[in-house]
Amino acid sequence: MSVTEPRTVTRPTWQPRLVAVLAVTVVNTVLALAAPLFGADLVVAPQGQEPGALAWPAFTVFTIGFALLGWGVLALAERLLGARRGRLVWTVVAVLIVAGMFLPPLTVGATTATVVVLQLAHLVVAAVIPVFWRTSRA
Repeated sequence: MSVTEPRTVTRPTWQPRLVAVLAVTVVNTVLALAAPLFGADLVVAPQGQEPGALAWPAFTVFTIGFALLGWGVLALAERLLGARRGRLVWTVVAVLIVAGMFLPPLTVGATTATVVVLQLAHLVVAAVIPVFWRTSRA
């Protein structure tokens, strides 16, 4: 009689994480395209600079860029620190960064509608953190 050990099935983590990155990018792009419907002109005036409009491609590029950067940092943390510890460190850092993301829209000259759209874009990005956290191998 042979003894067989139970096999542990490890599900791939890249698929739900890729879907999360793509979803957050699409939602932020749609948000930027729909902003004029909410009365947001997406014109911001950083202190000491001329006012400038934020175009929807900027939303797309920044969203996908920072989502991919976050994914890469999570993968590196999981590899260097182990899945559980890496996930914990990444989550703490990600939450702190997300909290900090809410400050810049409040410091630029912009209409209230524009500030609301910018804050919503940051909330959309923050919504991805649980997806990354839940799909960890630990």
